[in-house]
Formats: sequence, C-alpha cells, structure tokens
Amino acid sequence: MRLSIINHQIIFKFLILLVGLIASLHVFGQDQVVALIKKHQIPESKLSIILEDAQSERRLIQINPRTSRSPGSVTKLFTAFAALDLLDKKFQWKTEAYIDQKFKNKKEIDHLLIVGGGDPTFSIEDLENLVSKIRAIGIEEITDGVYLDLSFFKQRKDYTGSFDQSPMRPYNTMHSSLIINSNMIDLNFSINPKTRKIDITPLFLPDGVKIQNNLSIGSGDCRNFRSQVSFREQFRKKTLTILIDGAYPAACSEIDHDLAITKTEHYFFGAFKKIWLDSGGKINGYFKRKKKSNKNLLIAQIFSEDLDSALRLMLKESDNLTARNIFLSLAEDQLRKEHRNTRKLLYGSMKRNNIYWHYRNFIDNGSGLSRKSNLRPESIMSLLEKIEQDTKYSEIRSMLPISGIDGTLKNIYRSDLLLGQMELKTGTLNGVRCLAGYISSASGKNYRFVFMHNNFDDYDYDLRSFTEELLSMIVMEKLNG
Repeated sequence: MRLSIINHQIIFKFLILLVGLIASLHVFGQDQVVALIKKHQIPESKLSIILEDAQSERRLIQINPRTSRSPGSVTKLFTAFAALDLLDKKFQWKTEAYIDQKFKNKKEIDHLLIVGGGDPTFSIEDLENLVSKIRAIGIEEITDGVYLDLSFFKQRKDYTGSFDQSPMRPYNTMHSSLIINSNMIDLNFSINPKTRKIDITPLFLPDGVKIQNNLSIGSGDCRNFRSQVSFREQFRKKTLTILIDGAYPAACSEIDHDLAITKTEHYFFGAFKKIWLDSGGKINGYFKRKKKSNKNLLIAQIFSEDLDSALRLMLKESDNLTARNIFLSLAEDQLRKEHRNTRKLLYGSMKRNNIYWHYRNFIDNGSGLSRKSNLRPESIMSLLEKIEQDTKYSEIRSMLPISGIDGTLKNIYRSDLLLGQMELKTGTLNGVRCLAGYISSASGKNYRFVFMHNNFDDYDYDLRSFTEELLSMIVMEKLNG
C-alpha cells in the first residue's frame, strides 16, 4: 500500500513537471510566423528569430534560438558593451608629436616624430590643429622627413582585399595605430557640359596621391555606377596613382563616391606634408617607421572626442575601422593589444555581467566583417536585455539606427507604419542578413528583437519582403497572446 502511494506521488510530480515544460515551450506568436515563413518559401533552418515582450519578458517568437550563426555587424553591439564596461566613459585616444631634445627652441629640425594612439576618428581638421600647435612653437622646416610610431597596436594587419577582393572599399579599411580620415578619398564625379568629359574633383587629396581619369561616357543610370567604374592603385617612386576606368553613366549628371587607399602611412604623410606646406612651413624627405625613445620631447598632442562619440559612429553608421580600433583598445592597460587578448577581455565582460555566453561564440575583430565570427541568438537577446535594464549601458540603445530616419536604416523601413518605430543594429554580408534591437508597437508596447538569416547558397526568395512583413506584424501586434 505504501509503495502504491509513493508511485502515485512520483507520477503526480512528473505530470506537474511535464505540464510546466509544455507551457514553457509554448511561444505565443509562433504559428503566424511559421505560416509567414512558409508563404515566402524560406527554409526555417536558415532563420533564427526571437521576439520578447520587454515588460513581461514573455517570448512571442522563438525560432532556432540556440543555432550559432554569422552575425555580421550585429557584433558591434558586443564591442560597444565591452567598451563601456572596460574603458572609462571619458576615454580618449591621443596623437602626439615629438622632436629630438637637441632641437628644442630651434626653427629647423631633422625629423618630426608622430606617435599614433589608435584614434579611429582622427580627421583632416585634427591634423591641421596638430600642425598649428607645432608651428606655434617656432618650427619652420623639417629637413629629412617624418618618423611614424605605429607601435600602439601589436595586431598584424591583413590585406584589405582579403575579405571580398575589394581592397579600396572603405568598409575594408584595416585597424591602425595612426590613420587619418579613415584613408578616405571623397570624389565628386560630374559631366562637364562644355567638354562633354567627366570631371573628377577630390574633396581633399594628400601630397603624393594622383588621379588618372580614364573614364568615358556610357549608358545606364546612377545605380550602375559601381558596376561600370573600376578603381585601381599604382605605387611608383613614392607616388600613389588612383586609376579610374570604365563608362560613366550619361544619365547621371553628378555623383559623390568615396574610396579608401590601402597605403595608410603614405596617406598620412601626404596629408601632413600638404597641410605643413599650406601653413608656410618647409619639408623634405619621406616617412620612416620609428619608435619613440627617451631622447624625444613632447611638443604637441591632439585628443579625440570622448568614447561615446566613437561608439555612436560605430553603431549608427556601422563603421568598421572604428569598431576594429575600439576592439583593440579594450586592452588599453596591456602591452600587447592583439585580438587574442581583447577577445578574452570581451568574453570576460559578458560572463561578469551575466550575459548568456556559449563556448562556441566567437568574435573575430570586433567589427563583424569576418567569416569566422559566430554568435548564438540567445546571446544577442541576453545582451539586449542587459542594455535595456542597466543604466550603465542603456545609452547604447540611443546610438542605434532608427528605422527610416538615420544611420544604416535611413533608407529602409520608411513606410508610415514602420518609420521611427525600430532601433536596430544591422548586420549584412553576402549570405548574411541580421537585425537586433528594439521595436515599439503602434500602441506603445516595447519588444526586444533578434533576427538572423544565414544562407550561403543561391536562393530566389525575397528576404526583404518577408522581413518587412514580419516587422509590420510586430508593430501592429498581430501575433497571438
């Protein structure tokens, strides 16, 4: 008799656990979303979607939440979080200028030494400011070139074309201890009405950089520009020539286009030389790499804006160079600022802040421009929860692109329904489309959202239409529950 009672108790407890498990597995919006996936003929195995009510933390959608996927630039959310956790909020990068002690109070020096501190936002205006400070102490002539100290980051650089064989696309610019204007050359293309030829006007062109215009006028429209015009570099005798070939679309009267040259130190020296000469100074020679020593005397320095400004650029515009330099700067107190060290610091930040972190998660370089990075959707959702609930990190939300208004979402999700309703970080690579962030419904309810699509095969389904229809369902609250 006693054995029968014990068996009944065990069965009763088992039934309670089973009911609880079934209840926990029920996700409120699943049926409509599965139907939508089938409607658009998208393989469910290629998708991970999580939608969570921010107030109740109830899951409305949960599809493949623990499948590791390539996150693209959604990775930048983790870089931003770790930066706020590990670096002082007032953290700044600095760029410094030194001379040899023996040239103190002299108008003519052999060399100027410029030490890079990893500032990803160092601009032409910053360099002009640095030159003004140097000139203000009386230096007029540099007789034998400039030394560049690039030792701040120890991480070896990859070839800028290694990702997709497009070395001059700005998103491929590599991290650097000393870089100006992100290596960018901003060009304006226009058809000259008198000569009927293409005029190419650079906004700023460093000394030692030339443009060879081989363009002809062809058919097509502005949307065909990138497919019809090509850019190559040719470096000879300390001069970098940008060769521009192809057929410029006749229907496009004017277009602005930017590219990034691959020779970082040549660009920096050329910009410095141009500004130095424009200031009335004299300079001879070229650049050499050299580390600062105890014999050097600090004569000028430029500080970047606070960390928040760089984080906003990284998240709003998905700027890869900024992300790469921030990621390496996480190891500000360590001698070797390398990816191996900064990964450990970032992973430690996640675990210390109780963010779900799986051992298979991998962040390559902090930017997301990598085929190696992998993250679980649950890790991204856990991070979004922490950002929203902890005031130390809540400003990250304000840095995200807003649908149809700014950043990488400026030109998409602009319908009356979706405009301004979403703050989402995008992640886009060939075969990768990801979104992560926050959605407000038409009635004012708040949701956390993770969307990851990885399909590296050829496919003919319209992913954008599916995504827009899904987001519209969320904003209109057409999910069960």
